[in-house]
Amino acid sequence: MYSTIINIFIILVVVVTDDADASYSSYTTRPPCCRDHLGSTACARLSRSNTRNFAKRCNQDAEFRLIQCCSTCNKSRQAMAYDLIARSLVSEHCFDRYGSQFCHRYVNNTDVFEAQSTWSCDGENPQIAFRSCRKSCGFCNFKVVKYTLDEAQKSCKSESRSWKKQLAKKKEQKFIWDGKL
Repeated sequence: MYSTIINIFIILVVVVTDDADASYSSYTTRPPCCRDHLGSTACARLSRSNTRNFAKRCNQDAEFRLIQCCSTCNKSRQAMAYDLIARSLVSEHCFDRYGSQFCHRYVNNTDVFEAQSTWSCDGENPQIAFRSCRKSCGFCNFKVVKYTLDEAQKSCKSESRSWKKQLAKKKEQKFIWDGKL
């Protein structure tokens, strides 16, 4: 009965927010990578120590569900499936944590973010963008960002490739700087 009520609520939230997403511009094209950024051991311990509270956080806290313990939430029997809960969590908590001025600089790579391709909405660390400038980066634009587990796992693969590119670039720069080229 309880899960039926939650499912109906989620469907209502998704239907109501379907038109609201048009007002958000989008600088990102994918959801944040679904992995346990807190660490798989930490998330597993949280889950084991209080299963009910863990599932509640998975079902109610966007950052916890989509970033901090995403993989472990997927394994929890009491937590809702990613595809059912992710979009409603984002629409319910769509805001810029650090305000519009900070996020304007972040999104447009100005000020301290100017030379940093890693600090962008779709950059090397999209979980940081999701936590700090969710609305400005376009994570709430459901016409562009598809909140499915498959898309969230694809984000992990592109995040990994981005990290490898950055490492190769740094090694190349060091090689040139050392005068070996």
